[in-house]
Amino acid sequence: MFKEKMVTPAIPERVYALCKIVEKKLISNSDLRDKMEPDFLHNRSSYFSDYRNAAEELGLITISDHLISLSVDKQVVASIDNMRIHINKVLESFSSGQFYIVTRKYFEMGEEPLRSENNIANMGLLFSKLTNKPIDSMAMRAWRFWSAFLGFGYLQDMLFIPNASTFLWDLFNNSTLEKGKKYSMSEAIEAIRPLCNIVVNPDPSMRKFNYGVSNGLRTLNDLGLIKMEHIMDQKNVWDLYPMNVHTIGSTVTNITICK
Repeated sequence: MFKEKMVTPAIPERVYALCKIVEKKLISNSDLRDKMEPDFLHNRSSYFSDYRNAAEELGLITISDHLISLSVDKQVVASIDNMRIHINKVLESFSSGQFYIVTRKYFEMGEEPLRSENNIANMGLLFSKLTNKPIDSMAMRAWRFWSAFLGFGYLQDMLFIPNASTFLWDLFNNSTLEKGKKYSMSEAIEAIRPLCNIVVNPDPSMRKFNYGVSNGLRTLNDLGLIKMEHIMDQKNVWDLYPMNVHTIGSTVTNITICK
């Protein structure tokens, strides 16, 4: 799912349910499959290997001699939100995988996807060309499930609206940034690198936020979780995607983590 091809059956809820079962005790592969997909459901297709493999890729479980165990602290799967936070910490290790590459390209496109296509599944051919990867409609459906879950945006039917507020908040909240202290925007971004590179240009000289990241920062500001400012005469100026109707229209120099 993250290392190579994205697969639709490996949705976050299935991965989490699997981890909650494994959390209780060491379990055989066959017993775990029976718990996840009981015979009485009469499923014609088994999706077990897809979401089990996703859990293993993410380092949530370990498989040894057909026995499966939890490989993270139980606190990581204490809630599905905790699992999301953990995954956002390890995403950078999958920078060559389809999910990472598609996410980066989607954010680089700004508002274009919202103007051109209202069904994300129909964008497989476009992303195949943009990424030089074999992206089909099933892969794009898988991408939308995980991108929404990990906090990169919101789903409106089959349309994906980029807004990285939840993802960015996970990174800010788990960084060394002190609450209540004012930082230059460059200092704040460096504090969450390289984890933010999936949506923020990794070149530190490029002080420009794309549409989805700008949406996310403005959302966090509006929620009172951060405070963004443009302080006159500051040299450290970052460009936001323009939004004249917002109080922070186009540029920002400083940020404070408030909560």
